[in-house]
Amino acid sequence: MKKVNNISNYMVKKSELKDWDSVFINPTSIEIETLRTGTIISKMSGLLNLKSANATGFDSSFTNEIGGNFKGILKKIYFRNYIQEKNSEGIEFQLKCRFINLNGVFLTHIHEHASGSPSLPNEIPYVYGNGEREENFFPFVYSNFFKNKVDLQKLDFLKGQDMPILGKCVDVFGDGSFWAISTPGHTKGHISYIVNGKETKSLITGDVCISKKGFELGVETGKFSLNIEQGRESFLKIKEFIKYYPCTKIIFGHETDEFKIEYS
Repeated sequence: MKKVNNISNYMVKKSELKDWDSVFINPTSIEIETLRTGTIISKMSGLLNLKSANATGFDSSFTNEIGGNFKGILKKIYFRNYIQEKNSEGIEFQLKCRFINLNGVFLTHIHEHASGSPSLPNEIPYVYGNGEREENFFPFVYSNFFKNKVDLQKLDFLKGQDMPILGKCVDVFGDGSFWAISTPGHTKGHISYIVNGKETKSLITGDVCISKKGFELGVETGKFSLNIEQGRESFLKIKEFIKYYPCTKIIFGHETDEFKIEYS
């Protein structure tokens, strides 16, 4: 029997925490680990202005063919600067090597960032912002990443709460450990995340900001954003938040302390 997508609304939990000081004095045992699943080659101007297409979370299909699990007659041209050197970089292989059984996936946005989803379990929930959609430029470049997924959940920030500096947020698990932040602009339903761990407090920007250099120079997402002005507003919120909480580790859309962008 063919599986059909079941799209529902993520159940937003009411939080007792009303400001970030209250959140951060009660850290949890939650941890975060970043995985390198592929490489993008771009000119510096492309990185800082986001003029190149971006992707994270590749699965091993990108090893065998340019464009991986995307479809369309122009996908090899569109993805010519996406490189995956070996199968072991694929998201599904890395999770298997770490003996990780996924219970769910929270996306910053769809775009190419969801391209590892086809190789992940079908029965677990996949959560993304309300208004997100897959790119569909049929027959040129298109995808169907969630074809066999049975539990798709949309996170509606209208049911969230207003938090200082960042505005609409959702206490995802209701215990202050993991927060979703509404950061629209790059896409309509773009989400950034805060991980409130005992060892490290992290802010995952998503494509609000792609790199450390872009953050330092004040460069937000460029022409590939659905709404550039709205994207800059989201970017400035993140900048302001880090000014007040400088000990927060920033995980940029395509750069971390472990995996740095190389400029040449």
